[in-house]
Amino acid sequence: MSSMKKHFFNNKHIPVKFSIFYLITGIIGIISIDRFFNIYFTYGQTDNNSAFNFLFLFLLFSVLILFVILNHMQKVISRIDKSYKDLKEQDKERLLPYEFALNNSFDQIFWFTTDAKIVYLNDAACKMLGYEKEELLGKYLEVVDPNFNRQTAIEIMHKIRNTENWILETTQRKKNGEIFPAEVSGHGFIHRGQEYTCTFSKDISQRQEINKKITTMNLELQKSLDEKEILLKEIHHRVKNNMEIISSLLAMQLRRAKDDEVKYILKQSKSRINTMALVHEFLYLGENLAYINLQDYIKRLVQDIKELYISQNTKLNVDLHIDKLIFSTNRCIQIGMVIHELCVNALKYAFKENRDNLLCIHIKKLEDKIHVKIRDNGEGLKDINCLYKSESIGMQLIHSIVEDQLDANIEFKNNNGLECNIVFSKDEEE
Repeated sequence: MSSMKKHFFNNKHIPVKFSIFYLITGIIGIISIDRFFNIYFTYGQTDNNSAFNFLFLFLLFSVLILFVILNHMQKVISRIDKSYKDLKEQDKERLLPYEFALNNSFDQIFWFTTDAKIVYLNDAACKMLGYEKEELLGKYLEVVDPNFNRQTAIEIMHKIRNTENWILETTQRKKNGEIFPAEVSGHGFIHRGQEYTCTFSKDISQRQEINKKITTMNLELQKSLDEKEILLKEIHHRVKNNMEIISSLLAMQLRRAKDDEVKYILKQSKSRINTMALVHEFLYLGENLAYINLQDYIKRLVQDIKELYISQNTKLNVDLHIDKLIFSTNRCIQIGMVIHELCVNALKYAFKENRDNLLCIHIKKLEDKIHVKIRDNGEGLKDINCLYKSESIGMQLIHSIVEDQLDANIEFKNNNGLECNIVFSKDEEE
């Protein structure tokens, strides 16, 4: 009933016909009272019966007017009360989907005032924390989050309202005292002129457990990879050592050989083995066990070839221009063997003592192709075609690697010496 009275007396939208009725009734009442007093004072000396009759009529008329007014007011109040209930029911039905969504959310939803007092919480919050709504309404943030006190709770409310996309990992405390990790996000808003803070929080115990397992698995995998890397490096080291042993045996045979042709064959075999051993040395000394920097490898290879084949009386300048290319072990061995054979041929046939000798080695990347050019400043060859038909082991090895393994084209020509050009695809076949 109090709500009806409040609505009635504060209502600014009472129909016009009701206002006119109240006005006319009030005027009639005022005129009647005024008329009565005029009669009474004018005829004050009349007898008692006349005064009583006037008084009786006045009271009767006043009662009738009061009855009509009260009856009409009761109808108006009833009508307003019905309208209020209808509006309230409509609002309830309109808000029902939103209330359903809030209560069935997986996240806890809280509304806080500026001093961190809880003024709303959804069913998910009650279920997760083990409280009834009435137990938390009116309580403060520090009841559910032990990381805050009265002062810091007010400060965090201010920070949430003034920080876009605010998020925090914290811990919350259930009614039974159990502590669990939670992720909280929040926003500030204004409702009916009052500032509030809305927060959404969820239990991240499962996520932290999964992250912990993933971290443990990653550590175990990294440990396994490190062990395998050490093992692979050890394998490459042993392969390189074994090749050096073979190279040493060939060196012993070289020192004992008396025939120059046999010596040259042994020297070539030793050099070829060193070319392959050098790849394994780069692998076990480098950071990557699968790929090698071609530039570093070729520089070292050419230096080893010079030390093995060039005498002190032979002056040799090497013009190296190699793009930064990273190739696999297999590809580096292929390129290294081809360059080795071409360089050895140049050292054997093109270069002379007591002259300026020049060896150019250019390896460039042009679009999706690799261009290799090796040129000496010797006298060149009169019959270039003989290089395509040569039965020497070196030339057969070159053609075999270039055509069968690199799937490339090779071209020989005279250009102030002998020049060899090889073009092959940058992408390696699986």
